[in-house]
Amino acid sequence: MALPLLARVAAGSVGRSAIGGQAQSIAGGMSVNLSSNLTTVQKALDAFGRNQLPFATAMALNDAAFEVRKDTIERVWPKSVKLRNPAFMKAVMMPIRGDNRATKRKLTATVQNHPTGTRHRDYLQRLAVGGVKTPNGRSIAIPAQDMRLRARGGVTAGNRPRPALDKPRTFRQTVDGQEMILRRRTKQRYPLQRLYILEQSPVQIDDQFNFYGEGMRTARRSMQNNFSKRFRQAKRGARR
Repeated sequence: MALPLLARVAAGSVGRSAIGGQAQSIAGGMSVNLSSNLTTVQKALDAFGRNQLPFATAMALNDAAFEVRKDTIERVWPKSVKLRNPAFMKAVMMPIRGDNRATKRKLTATVQNHPTGTRHRDYLQRLAVGGVKTPNGRSIAIPAQDMRLRARGGVTAGNRPRPALDKPRTFRQTVDGQEMILRRRTKQRYPLQRLYILEQSPVQIDDQFNFYGEGMRTARRSMQNNFSKRFRQAKRGARR
Protein backbone atom coordinates (compact mmCIF):
# COMPACT_ATOMS: atom_id res chain seq x y z
CA MET A 1 0.00 0.00 0.00
CA ALA A 2 1.28 3.48 -0.85
CA LEU A 3 1.86 6.01 1.87
CA PRO A 4 -0.99 8.45 2.44
CA LEU A 5 -0.71 12.10 1.50
CA LEU A 6 0.85 13.68 4.57
CA ALA A 7 1.62 17.36 5.17
CA ARG A 8 2.76 18.52 8.58
CA VAL A 9 2.85 22.21 9.45
CA ALA A 10 5.06 22.74 12.50
CA ALA A 11 6.50 25.64 14.46
CA GLY A 12 9.62 24.03 15.88
CA SER A 13 10.71 25.31 19.26
CA VAL A 14 8.61 28.30 20.23
CA GLY A 15 11.35 29.37 22.58
CA ARG A 16 13.24 30.60 19.52
CA SER A 17 11.04 30.17 16.42
CA ALA A 18 7.57 30.62 15.03
CA ILE A 19 7.17 32.03 11.52
CA GLY A 20 8.77 31.82 8.06
CA GLY A 21 11.62 29.43 7.29
CA GLN A 22 12.22 26.35 5.20
CA ALA A 23 10.47 23.23 3.98
CA GLN A 24 11.72 19.72 3.38
CA SER A 25 10.33 16.46 1.99
CA ILE A 26 10.23 13.47 4.33
CA ALA A 27 9.13 9.90 3.53
CA GLY A 28 7.10 11.01 0.55
CA GLY A 29 5.39 13.68 2.63
CA MET A 30 5.85 17.34 3.42
CA SER A 31 7.17 18.93 6.58
CA VAL A 32 6.92 22.71 6.60
CA ASN A 33 9.13 24.03 9.39
CA LEU A 34 7.73 27.50 10.01
CA SER A 35 10.69 28.99 11.82
CA SER A 36 12.71 32.16 11.97
CA ASN A 37 14.84 33.85 14.54
CA LEU A 38 12.49 35.84 16.79
CA THR A 39 15.07 36.64 19.44
CA THR A 40 14.62 40.40 19.14
CA VAL A 41 10.82 40.07 19.16
CA GLN A 42 10.83 37.86 22.23
CA LYS A 43 13.07 40.24 24.11
CA ALA A 44 10.39 42.87 23.60
CA LEU A 45 7.66 40.63 25.03
CA ASP A 46 6.81 40.70 28.67
CA ALA A 47 6.37 37.45 30.59
CA PHE A 48 2.63 37.53 29.90
CA GLY A 49 3.19 37.82 26.14
CA ARG A 50 5.75 34.99 26.10
CA ASN A 51 3.28 32.79 27.97
CA GLN A 52 0.65 33.28 25.25
CA LEU A 53 3.03 32.62 22.35
CA PRO A 54 2.51 28.80 22.18
CA PHE A 55 -1.28 29.17 22.21
CA ALA A 56 -1.21 31.81 19.46
CA THR A 57 1.16 29.69 17.39
CA ALA A 58 -1.10 26.63 17.70
CA MET A 59 -4.11 28.61 16.48
CA ALA A 60 -2.12 29.99 13.54
CA LEU A 61 -0.90 26.48 12.63
CA ASN A 62 -4.48 25.21 12.63
CA ASP A 63 -5.50 28.13 10.44
CA ALA A 64 -2.76 27.11 8.01
CA ALA A 65 -3.85 23.46 8.02
CA PHE A 66 -7.49 24.42 7.37
CA GLU A 67 -6.40 26.62 4.45
CA VAL A 68 -4.18 23.90 2.96
CA ARG A 69 -7.03 21.38 3.14
CA LYS A 70 -9.56 23.83 1.66
CA ASP A 71 -7.22 24.91 -1.15
CA THR A 72 -6.41 21.28 -1.98
CA ILE A 73 -10.10 20.40 -2.27
CA GLU A 74 -11.30 23.51 -4.10
CA ARG A 75 -8.38 24.45 -6.35
CA VAL A 76 -5.35 22.14 -6.46
CA TRP A 77 -7.16 18.83 -7.07
CA PRO A 78 -9.61 20.15 -9.71
CA LYS A 79 -6.70 21.83 -11.51
CA SER A 80 -4.65 18.61 -11.50
CA VAL A 81 -7.14 16.04 -12.82
CA LYS A 82 -10.22 15.66 -14.99
CA LEU A 83 -12.83 16.19 -12.30
CA ARG A 84 -15.52 13.50 -12.30
CA ASN A 85 -16.85 13.72 -8.76
CA PRO A 86 -16.64 17.18 -7.11
CA ALA A 87 -17.18 15.66 -3.64
CA PHE A 88 -14.38 13.10 -3.94
CA MET A 89 -11.44 14.99 -2.42
CA LYS A 90 -13.51 16.41 0.44
CA ALA A 91 -14.51 12.85 1.37
CA VAL A 92 -11.00 11.40 1.35
CA MET A 93 -9.22 14.26 3.18
CA MET A 94 -9.35 13.95 6.97
CA PRO A 95 -10.81 16.89 8.94
CA ILE A 96 -8.42 19.10 10.91
CA ARG A 97 -9.41 17.84 14.33
CA GLY A 98 -8.28 15.38 16.98
CA ASP A 99 -4.66 14.35 16.52
CA ASN A 100 -4.43 16.44 13.35
CA ARG A 101 -4.87 19.71 15.25
CA ALA A 102 -2.05 21.66 16.86
CA THR A 103 -2.18 22.49 20.57
CA LYS A 104 0.04 24.69 22.70
CA ARG A 105 1.87 21.51 23.79
CA LYS A 106 1.98 19.93 20.31
CA LEU A 107 2.86 22.58 17.75
CA THR A 108 2.15 20.47 14.67
CA ALA A 109 -0.98 20.44 12.50
CA THR A 110 -1.44 17.66 9.94
CA VAL A 111 -3.24 17.63 6.58
CA GLN A 112 -3.70 14.13 5.15
CA ASN A 113 -6.06 11.75 3.40
CA HIS A 114 -7.52 8.81 5.32
CA PRO A 115 -4.55 6.40 5.75
CA THR A 116 -6.72 3.24 5.91
CA GLY A 117 -10.29 2.10 5.44
CA THR A 118 -12.87 2.56 2.69
CA ARG A 119 -11.93 6.20 2.08
CA HIS A 120 -8.21 5.50 1.62
CA ARG A 121 -6.95 5.90 -1.96
CA ASP A 122 -3.37 4.68 -2.34
CA TYR A 123 -2.96 6.22 -5.80
CA LEU A 124 -3.14 9.80 -4.46
CA GLN A 125 0.41 9.62 -3.15
CA ARG A 126 1.66 8.31 -6.51
CA LEU A 127 -0.14 11.17 -8.27
CA ALA A 128 1.53 13.63 -5.88
CA VAL A 129 5.13 12.40 -6.10
CA GLY A 130 5.22 10.06 -9.10
CA GLY A 131 7.11 6.79 -8.96
CA VAL A 132 7.36 3.37 -10.52
CA LYS A 133 4.56 0.80 -10.42
CA THR A 134 5.70 -2.80 -10.83
CA PRO A 135 3.53 -5.79 -11.80
CA ASN A 136 2.21 -7.90 -8.93
CA GLY A 137 1.73 -10.81 -11.31
CA ARG A 138 2.22 -11.27 -15.01
CA SER A 139 1.48 -7.67 -16.05
CA ILE A 140 0.06 -4.26 -15.13
CA ALA A 141 -3.40 -3.60 -16.59
CA ILE A 142 -3.86 0.03 -17.61
CA PRO A 143 -7.43 1.10 -18.51
CA ALA A 144 -7.59 1.89 -22.24
CA GLN A 145 -9.73 4.30 -24.23
CA ASP A 146 -12.92 2.19 -24.25
CA MET A 147 -12.98 1.26 -20.55
CA ARG A 148 -15.65 3.24 -18.75
CA LEU A 149 -14.48 4.73 -15.45
CA ARG A 150 -16.60 5.45 -12.41
CA ALA A 151 -17.47 9.06 -11.62
CA ARG A 152 -15.16 8.88 -8.59
CA GLY A 153 -12.34 7.30 -10.60
CA GLY A 154 -11.20 3.73 -11.23
CA VAL A 155 -13.26 0.86 -12.61
CA THR A 156 -15.99 -1.23 -11.04
CA ALA A 157 -15.11 -4.62 -9.56
CA GLY A 158 -16.88 -6.39 -12.43
CA ASN A 159 -14.79 -4.56 -15.02
CA ARG A 160 -11.40 -5.35 -13.52
CA PRO A 161 -9.15 -7.48 -15.74
CA ARG A 162 -9.92 -10.97 -14.41
CA PRO A 163 -13.72 -10.55 -14.16
CA ALA A 164 -13.72 -8.82 -17.55
CA LEU A 165 -11.96 -11.78 -19.17
CA ASP A 166 -14.69 -14.09 -17.84
CA LYS A 167 -17.32 -12.23 -19.86
CA PRO A 168 -18.38 -13.29 -23.38
CA ARG A 169 -16.42 -11.95 -26.36
CA THR A 170 -13.58 -10.65 -24.13
CA PHE A 171 -10.04 -11.90 -24.73
CA ARG A 172 -6.31 -11.14 -24.72
CA GLN A 173 -4.62 -10.29 -27.97
CA THR A 174 -1.40 -8.64 -29.13
CA VAL A 175 -1.98 -5.61 -31.36
CA ASP A 176 1.05 -4.06 -33.08
CA GLY A 177 3.33 -5.65 -30.49
CA GLN A 178 1.22 -4.50 -27.51
CA GLU A 179 -0.73 -7.07 -25.48
CA MET A 180 -4.24 -5.88 -24.67
CA ILE A 181 -7.59 -7.01 -23.31
CA LEU A 182 -10.21 -6.53 -26.03
CA ARG A 183 -13.95 -7.03 -26.32
CA ARG A 184 -16.12 -7.55 -29.38
CA ARG A 185 -19.12 -5.23 -29.38
CA THR A 186 -21.30 -7.74 -31.20
CA LYS A 187 -21.06 -11.32 -32.44
CA GLN A 188 -19.24 -9.97 -35.47
CA ARG A 189 -15.45 -10.01 -35.48
CA TYR A 190 -15.29 -6.22 -35.55
CA PRO A 191 -15.50 -3.58 -34.11
CA LEU A 192 -13.41 -4.18 -30.98
CA GLN A 193 -13.33 -2.29 -27.70
CA ARG A 194 -9.90 -1.64 -26.17
CA LEU A 195 -10.37 -2.28 -22.46
CA TYR A 196 -6.84 -2.65 -21.05
CA ILE A 197 -3.25 -2.24 -22.12
CA LEU A 198 -1.10 -4.96 -20.50
CA GLU A 199 2.44 -3.92 -19.57
CA GLN A 200 4.94 -6.57 -18.47
CA SER A 201 7.64 -4.09 -17.36
CA PRO A 202 7.46 -1.47 -14.58
CA VAL A 203 5.50 1.67 -15.47
CA GLN A 204 6.72 5.18 -14.63
CA ILE A 205 3.96 7.33 -13.13
CA ASP A 206 4.56 11.07 -13.45
CA ASP A 207 3.50 13.43 -10.69
CA GLN A 208 0.49 15.52 -11.67
CA PHE A 209 -1.10 16.52 -8.35
CA ASN A 210 1.02 19.22 -6.68
CA PHE A 211 -0.28 18.65 -3.16
CA TYR A 212 3.03 19.30 -1.44
CA GLY A 213 4.29 22.31 -3.39
CA GLU A 214 0.96 24.13 -3.27
CA GLY A 215 0.42 23.15 0.36
CA MET A 216 3.81 24.56 1.31
CA ARG A 217 3.05 27.92 -0.29
CA THR A 218 -0.42 28.11 1.25
CA ALA A 219 0.87 27.24 4.75
CA ARG A 220 3.58 29.88 4.66
CA ARG A 221 1.19 32.55 3.37
CA SER A 222 -1.39 31.66 6.01
CA MET A 223 1.11 31.90 8.86
CA GLN A 224 2.36 35.27 7.66
CA ASN A 225 -1.21 36.56 7.45
CA ASN A 226 -2.65 35.09 10.64
CA PHE A 227 0.05 34.81 13.29
CA SER A 228 -0.04 38.44 14.49
CA LYS A 229 -3.84 38.40 14.61
CA ARG A 230 -3.87 35.18 16.61
CA PHE A 231 -1.26 36.53 19.02
CA ARG A 232 -3.38 39.61 19.71
CA GLN A 233 -6.44 37.41 20.27
CA ALA A 234 -4.53 35.17 22.67
CA LYS A 235 -3.42 38.15 24.75
CA ARG A 236 -6.89 39.67 24.84
CA GLY A 237 -8.53 36.39 25.87
CA ALA A 238 -6.02 35.44 28.57
CA ARG A 239 -6.12 36.37 32.23
CA ARG A 240 -3.26 38.27 33.76
